[in-house]
Amino acid sequence: MENVERRIKVPTTGVFDFPSLILGGKGKYVDKTDLLYQLANDADQQLFISRPRRFGKSLMLSTLKAMFEGRRELFKGLAIDGLPWEGWKQPTPVYSFTMGDVSGENYDEVKEQLGELVDGLFTQVGLAIPEKGTIPGKFRKFIQAAAKKSPTGKVVILIDEYDEPVAAFLDDMATLKRVRKLLHDFYEKLKFSSDSIRFLMMTGVTKLTKLSVFSGLNHLKDRSMDGRFATLLGYTPEELDGPLRENVEEFGAKNGKNFAEAKAGLLSWYDGYRFSPRSEARVCNPVSLGSALESGELKGYWEMTGRTSLIISRIERAGKLPSDIENVSADAFMLDVCDAESLPMESLLYQGGYLTIKETRPGDPDMGREECFVLAPPNLEVREALKRDYLSQVMGLKESPFNALVDKAKQQIASGNWKGYLCESLFGLYASVPPDWQIKDEAEAKRYFQLFASMTGANPQPEVATMLGYADAVIETPKEVCVFEFKYRKSAKAAIRQIRERGYADKWIGGERPVTLVGINFNPKKRNIDMPIIEKECKV
Repeated sequence: MENVERRIKVPTTGVFDFPSLILGGKGKYVDKTDLLYQLANDADQQLFISRPRRFGKSLMLSTLKAMFEGRRELFKGLAIDGLPWEGWKQPTPVYSFTMGDVSGENYDEVKEQLGELVDGLFTQVGLAIPEKGTIPGKFRKFIQAAAKKSPTGKVVILIDEYDEPVAAFLDDMATLKRVRKLLHDFYEKLKFSSDSIRFLMMTGVTKLTKLSVFSGLNHLKDRSMDGRFATLLGYTPEELDGPLRENVEEFGAKNGKNFAEAKAGLLSWYDGYRFSPRSEARVCNPVSLGSALESGELKGYWEMTGRTSLIISRIERAGKLPSDIENVSADAFMLDVCDAESLPMESLLYQGGYLTIKETRPGDPDMGREECFVLAPPNLEVREALKRDYLSQVMGLKESPFNALVDKAKQQIASGNWKGYLCESLFGLYASVPPDWQIKDEAEAKRYFQLFASMTGANPQPEVATMLGYADAVIETPKEVCVFEFKYRKSAKAAIRQIRERGYADKWIGGERPVTLVGINFNPKKRNIDMPIIEKECKV
């Protein structure tokens, strides 16, 4: 690639206003207007889409606003410019706002800020602010009055972060109930004013079905899992080959990699989000990918912007470790609902972007079985964030000493030094478990091993099936295969004996790579593992 020092526009990571992005000339817009055209011409004109935070929802709404306002000059060269979009000839007034501005620390502040938002809408359209009436009542009056002033007799309303005022009180149920009642009454006026609304789009992170907020909006059509719009928000691998190719090439040049290597690294860190069971399409987190392309570094960007602490506390409350959420089963109803009273972990993690659809399993109506899904973290960025934050927030481990231990373990595994890893690093990792935590059985001991081993990048396969049972864990490296068996309050010798008697390593013996057997016993009195037994298995 020639002249890698020249400034190449990168996808926007901080500009969410479409006109500013196009006219400012500093960022790159990846064209999604063909999909927005479909959305704007949907048979149902009052819609909802949920996506995780930092996925481009605000930019999408800003682009829709410019479309309905008929600002064709902004769309020159984009897909919609050649389509028969009605907005070019008949613009409609657009009123767009974010509920992120209604972010009070208590109910009274939320109510006050919501009132200020509505008053601002009256001022924006040049109407007198009613002196009396409730906030929801004033909102309905605004919609009707604004529609009367519109040349089309209707208005377009775009609402971003509709769930933000409620999400702020997920750990304060008393305040949450008051806030959600206020929002229910406010949003309900959109349904009562449908005749005055040409198009309505609401976005957020969570579909708060059971919060009664969304029950006031039961006329909305949810397009969150619609296969037609699976790639509307986020960047596809194909877009890395196309409009983002020069960015990937520049990233590769900074890191001494060719295009294919650079693309593979970016996809492993930021790709993997699947938003529809009707589509196999997967997308990258747009802000994280853009940040990596801009900085030239593969690292976690997304977690810096959200409530990882809330997610980690829910994982802890459910008695789970990050390694336990690699393959989570869920049905469509579970993914569609987020109940603030119980906050089911699966729906919270899915809607928040910490889990995504890995596999779809069809239902069987004749057998009474509904369609279900297997969920898993989408990529390395999310996996690393969950592990790191769990260790610091729940286990209270100091990042620097623990990272040093993890780095040492990575080097030992890479060099095949299993004795050093098991007798030094793994022992030290188990010793890091807080003293008030109880590893009370074999299953708990194995779960911590999975967490620690995955932190080192070893990616252990749990419960690997064989003819006579399941090996507790298998770690495969390019140089060798390591088969693990765990015991609790027994002996490492008994673990090795079980590996041999049940042939857990047989499928790898005789292959190109040597096989190592490892027996581990967790000793509850020591609160750590006994000296492991490591045996090299000869080829047959």
